[in-house]
Amino acid sequence: MQTASQIRTTNKLFKTQSWALIGIGTGALVWLSFKPNRIKTKMKIKDFKRRVRPHHIERTQLPINKAGHPDPMDVDDNKMVEEGAMYSVNYYNDKKQ
Repeated sequence: MQTASQIRTTNKLFKTQSWALIGIGTGALVWLSFKPNRIKTKMKIKDFKRRVRPHHIERTQLPINKAGHPDPMDVDDNKMVEEGAMYSVNYYNDKKQ
């Protein structure tokens, strides 16, 4: 069983913590109300995530290895690109005609 002085101390601590949380929340709200600060905060959070879990960032990105620089001797890749280009041209022609 707690004594009266322990209860008063606990209540004071609770009030102090409540006011501290309200102050922190208000400060964060004011800070994030300006767009440059929001951008800075987003960048800091992304940087923090990258430091904590670097493998998570790598898994979420697409595995693009040869984008924009196809090898002229890679016949299968060039054929695939050619077929993809013809698909869009044929689709456009069908819709317009």
